[in-house]
Amino acid sequence: MDIGKLGMFANLKEKMDWLTQRQEVIAQNIANSDTPNYRANDLKEFDPKNIGRDRQFILAMQATTPGHSQGLNKPQNFKDEEVRKNYEVAPGKNAVILEEQMVKMNENQVDYQTMTRLYAKQKSMFISALGRI
Repeated sequence: MDIGKLGMFANLKEKMDWLTQRQEVIAQNIANSDTPNYRANDLKEFDPKNIGRDRQFILAMQATTPGHSQGLNKPQNFKDEEVRKNYEVAPGKNAVILEEQMVKMNENQVDYQTMTRLYAKQKSMFISALGRI
């Protein structure tokens, strides 16, 4: 039995996938903090009611030669959206505010740790209910 298909576990996995991709977007914003004309991006707010609807289709990489790498098995993309129009813009027209990105990164890390703990607790309760302590 795959516990990942049970409601609670599926919801936790979806949220963790969203948090993983959000971390990538935040890291990209920080990496481009000196790039001229770069605007910060973020993901649409996670909505548990729309699980699965916000995902976009990703084409898998095709290996044309046996020695080629297959790449990482990443979660599917959630929809990106440009962050509100910033009133703080650097002379190079860059609108990334590093302090704001660091706060988002910290919130993301705390949320991910919370989801990990919830997942572990749910798993231990599931095992306990089955009688395998």
